[in-house]
Order: sequence, then C-alpha cells, then structure tokens
Amino acid sequence: MKFNIYTAWMDPIFYAVAATFAVSLFSLVYSIRRYVELKNSDEFDEIPGEDPVSAALPAQQTRDAIPPVEQPGAEFEATVRVEPEAGGSTPQPDFSQAAAPRVPSDSGAGRAETFVRGIYEELSGVDARLKNIEASVSKSRVNSDFTVKFLEDILSDLDALDKEKIKARIEYLLSDLKK
Repeated sequence: MKFNIYTAWMDPIFYAVAATFAVSLFSLVYSIRRYVELKNSDEFDEIPGEDPVSAALPAQQTRDAIPPVEQPGAEFEATVRVEPEAGGSTPQPDFSQAAAPRVPSDSGAGRAETFVRGIYEELSGVDARLKNIEASVSKSRVNSDFTVKFLEDILSDLDALDKEKIKARIEYLLSDLKK
C-alpha cells in the first residue's frame, strides 16, 4: 500500500482531525493554566472569620489543639514570692490576672510566616552554595598547567609562527592570567 502525502492534504477528514487536535491542545493548555492560577490564589486566601481547624474539630479538641502559652508575668511572680521581707509584710502584686495570651484569629498569618521563613531558609541555602561556588572558582583561577602547555606550544612552533601570531597568543595568555 502506497501512501501519498499529497492525498492526505486533499482529504477533508485530515482537516477535521487536525482541527480537533488543535482545539483539544488549546483547551488542555488553558485548563492547566487556570488550574495553576486557582491553586496559587487559594493558598493564602481564607475567610477571615472562619477558622478551618475549629470547624473540623469538636470544641474539646480545639482547646487541646492550642498549646498552652506561659503568661508573661509568671517568672516575675516567682521571683517576687521567693524574696520574703523580714521587716514587715508588704502587699505582693497579684499577677494571676495577667493579660490573656493572644491567640491569632487569622490562621493565614501563620501560614504566611511559615512561607516567608521557608523563603529565608532557601535563600540561606542558596547563599551557602554560592559561597562554595565562589571558593571553587577562586581556587581554579590560576591554571598553571594551561599556561605551561600554552608556552610550550608557542616554543615548539616558534619557527613556523609569524610575529603577529606569537604576539596574539601572548596577549591571549596575558588576558587569561589577568582574569
């Protein structure tokens, strides 16, 4: 069976299949682009009044899920009570009603802080890798093997080379050594 490309161009079915392929390819690219946009935009968009953790857990578990935070005056209260005065009784300040620990109502702020912290960690890793690359480049700047080989080649071809070629090679060698 001989297949002639010219007959494929004449067939209307070829154009129908090509058009279907083009439309499906366009829709695939468009849907992937929309999916990526939606995925990236929903990452930090949360309803401010709604806490997804408390909505998913019963009331008892939400109280247990929040870690206890030490009150700011607890250390000071311990130092005040440890130092009794012998001369008389002075009223001790009561820190039991210290300000309640603040629990952020916006859980998106925590996610954003985590995201930013991750960026800083990645940047510090990039900085360390960049320092390693700079150190390796600075160590290999002076390549004496190349210089020696280059000069030996000039000496071996000294009779065959023109004065201009020797000058050009020496200038190239000097420019390489200056780098």
